[in-house]
Amino acid sequence: MEGDVTDAASLRSAMGGVERVFHCAGVHEIGSSDATRMRAVNVGGTQNVLRAAAEGRILAVHVSSVVALGPTRPGEVADESHWTGDPPRSAYEATKREAHSIARSMARAGARLRIALPVTVYGPDDPGLTGDVHRWLARGAVRVGARGAVPVTLLHVDDCAEGLALVAEKGTDGDEHILGDTCVTLREWFTLAATLAGRRPPRAWLPDVMTRGVALASRMAPPRVREGLAMALEGRWAFRADKARRDLGWTPRSLEEGLRETMAFYRGP
Repeated sequence: MEGDVTDAASLRSAMGGVERVFHCAGVHEIGSSDATRMRAVNVGGTQNVLRAAAEGRILAVHVSSVVALGPTRPGEVADESHWTGDPPRSAYEATKREAHSIARSMARAGARLRIALPVTVYGPDDPGLTGDVHRWLARGAVRVGARGAVPVTLLHVDDCAEGLALVAEKGTDGDEHILGDTCVTLREWFTLAATLAGRRPPRAWLPDVMTRGVALASRMAPPRVREGLAMALEGRWAFRADKARRDLGWTPRSLEEGLRETMAFYRGP
């Protein structure tokens, strides 16, 4: 479907004859230079797409994010019931949470709607912050790490696409499924990625007291760096996808397999 997701009339027209809709559109940018535009697309666009689908009784899969659920608590590996009241750490987090709430409300009202919640998605040729991390690791440019014990859950982009298809094929209206493969620490992630690229992993990891100083200093940094540090250093993102594996028969590849392909791309010939 082409066109501006903020144009409700065009969406209703474009959905004529459509059997199912995957709402994947959004501004995925940490440190956005245009928070107003991000909200118009991520919140207003979500509302327009899902409302147009509901009016036509069309099955819709809304691609949300575990970012909408918020960071997890120490020692917790959360499922779909998780929800935090913590203040959002970025405009992206705020808009994904608001859009998720809209989708939940519409599902409760009877819309033919299913919600998928991918974790941190990675893969070759990623234009986002995760792609930047893999690019730096492939160059051997990450010499020092921080918050090495903080957990993060990763998912290869191809497994994400397969999971979304299974949500549409085997899911239940009103249900939610986290899509995530492996929960590892930042140290484990960086070490495995660097090793698979034939590079040395970070040689030192800053203690937490120094990391807090970095976070404070980042307030003067560009928005992309400031918000990225806030989400990575101040939050934990440990989630499990037992429900998707059990109910949908979803079997994502191992982290080592996915990172091997990804780091080969960033390392180059």
